[in-house]
Amino acid sequence: MSRAVSRQDQPAVRARRRRPAGRPRPASRQTRESSLDLARAFDLAAFVESATDAVVGVSAAGVITGWGDGAQRLFGYTRAEALGKPITMLVPADRLDEPWAFLELAMSGERVEQIETERVAKDGTPRSVLLSVAPILGDDGKFVGTVGIFRDISAQRGAEEASRVSERRYHSVIAELRLALTELQEARFEDLRRLALMAEYRDDDTNKHTERVARTAALLARELKLEADTIATIERAAPLHDVGKVGVPDTILLKPGKLTPEEFEVIKTHTVIGGRILCESRFPVVKMAMEIAFTHHERWDGGGYPSGLREEEIPIAGRIIAVADAFDAMTHARPYKRALAIEHAVAEIERCRGTQFDPRIVDAFMELDHRSLVDASCR
Repeated sequence: MSRAVSRQDQPAVRARRRRPAGRPRPASRQTRESSLDLARAFDLAAFVESATDAVVGVSAAGVITGWGDGAQRLFGYTRAEALGKPITMLVPADRLDEPWAFLELAMSGERVEQIETERVAKDGTPRSVLLSVAPILGDDGKFVGTVGIFRDISAQRGAEEASRVSERRYHSVIAELRLALTELQEARFEDLRRLALMAEYRDDDTNKHTERVARTAALLARELKLEADTIATIERAAPLHDVGKVGVPDTILLKPGKLTPEEFEVIKTHTVIGGRILCESRFPVVKMAMEIAFTHHERWDGGGYPSGLREEEIPIAGRIIAVADAFDAMTHARPYKRALAIEHAVAEIERCRGTQFDPRIVDAFMELDHRSLVDASCR
């Protein structure tokens, strides 16, 4: 019955002389040396055969002297093919120095403990192995060779590589999906932007109102020291603030005179219409555009529409657009009104501080170059 060899059994294996009980000690030196060599051979053979891993004995000259069944299974060579051959026949061309380095370590009494390396089978197939090497010493304590334990980890490394390939493929697919989703979102955003432009052309044939509002909003957001990502999102979302005007009839939107209370109620619906057009999107810019469309006519004192929100209940983007939109509307002519002078519009914004507009945003507005805000081409 074979004895399993544990890792603790791997250190220096001393060849021992075995004698059956009662057998007399050999009389001559030659007989003693022959018996010693035989005992070493039997000990090494027993050690090799007992292991489940590949166990290979190597002489001090680098010649294979022991070859077990595990070695045959791992490398494909029979015992007859392996014994007497140089250990380098198992070594890839780029690692030919390894066996000699291990022999030198063993000669100095050191062991190699489970180093991961590569070896080559008979058919040329590479093998990933964990290799441990221990010296074999004779009765006189002199080095006579090494025993190497090879544990095949090729399947494990193959599985790990397959996992890495699978993970890379997964991340590649995810990246492609994200890119496709971003492109779809950008395409939808472009459609919404064109829809907003269509609404704008009806009462601002310069097609610059949305650009100016977006620029002023971004400057206010910077003055308020908002996060850079938030500033960029506000600037992109701002042009959609009046997209709901596509649902307001021209007879009301472009009416040159004062609106009746009923007509003003229709005008007010553009906030709800815009919010509905922009809702149910997970695209951050469109989500913020929906907030802006819903809330840019709310007032700080709660007297705005459509929901009567007040103070911090109104999203910051809606409060910013309220100031930017009001200033631009006052300083530019429409079919139904004349433009105010810049200083008058600024004074009106300041007058509505704490009633219509967030005081903090009005304070930020007062720090801007108001004349440059009137012309979006100014940078």
